[in-house]
Amino acid sequence: MPEKMILEIPVKADKRDEFLTALDGALPDTKAYEGNIKTEVWLPEDDDSLVLIYEEWATRANQEAYFNWRIETGMMDAMAPFFSGEPRVVWLQER
Repeated sequence: MPEKMILEIPVKADKRDEFLTALDGALPDTKAYEGNIKTEVWLPEDDDSLVLIYEEWATRANQEAYFNWRIETGMMDAMAPFFSGEPRVVWLQER
């Protein structure tokens, strides 16, 4: 069964559109990464300071390897100016 998660990213509201443009450029590599099944970006209707990324992975190890790769390549540092707080990973369990 795939591992499902949501990445909650608090962003500076006035920089959200710029962040989304940068994110759009990065998503093809995310979707092509080994073990990625699905990646979708969701925007709360009533909160311009939050971006949600829903992801499905074959294994948690695939997602962890991907996240470490993003850190090693400097993407997290490049995106940090858009953040208003620390991103948070929420792993989901189907009931």
